[in-house]
Amino acid sequence: MIQTLRLQLLPCTLKHFEALLHGNEALAQTLGVDVPEQWTEYPEMVLVAYDKLRNDPSLLGWFFYLAIHKTDKRLIGTGGFKGRPTPEGVVEIGYEVSLEYREQGYATEMAGTLVRFAFNHSYVNKVIAHTLEEYNAAVIVLQKNGFHFAGAVNGTDAGELWRWEITREQFEAANTAHQST
Repeated sequence: MIQTLRLQLLPCTLKHFEALLHGNEALAQTLGVDVPEQWTEYPEMVLVAYDKLRNDPSLLGWFFYLAIHKTDKRLIGTGGFKGRPTPEGVVEIGYEVSLEYREQGYATEMAGTLVRFAFNHSYVNKVIAHTLEEYNAAVIVLQKNGFHFAGAVNGTDAGELWRWEITREQFEAANTAHQST
């Protein structure tokens, strides 16, 4: 589990996925927290993630996390990595926060924590993310966490996507500058 100031990021195990397949109430009992009806906008992603983890259990930790609000004891979204770092040391993050918890800094907190987690592993050299090709809240979250625009890429079903990245050097420089102020 990864702790932030206001969140617990819990690695989603096969047990959690299997509880979720039985419904939000089963997941709530397994987690011991409230699981609201609309905690994710992408329920289909959960099934894809479950299959992926079932086929490769070694992904745990470099994959899907459940974002639990500490004070409210409530599941408020997901975040994590799209898989282990590549041989070149690149890892991709993703995150979502349920509607009622947006615009309160939770996505920024989650993304920043995932970046720190990644760079705590010496073999990670770069963290990337993709967004829709528009200036939106996801872009602002990435920019607040030091990501820089790295160009447009041809996405799959979504069409064109924007690629964002932060290198280890950029991350360390930003943290050094932040600590000296």
